[in-house]
Amino acid sequence: MSELPKPELKVDASGKFCPVPIMEIAKVARQASPGQVIELIATDPGVESDLSAWCKATRNEYLTFAREGGTLRALVRKR
Repeated sequence: MSELPKPELKVDASGKFCPVPIMEIAKVARQASPGQVIELIATDPGVESDLSAWCKATRNEYLTFAREGGTLRALVRKR
């Protein structure tokens, strides 16, 4: 099992609801270099499906998603 990469960029969208978390990670991804890993922290449960759809649409790599209590954390690699 391979270890997850350390995120180089972080988007904290805690307390914000759809579509704001996706808009915020999209903004950071546009400025990121290919290969950089972005961590998204959110509290909106809709982020899981929204982020998956956004990654497919933008061809960014959806690395992982985890729930830690009410906090949701995801890693995405910029393509």
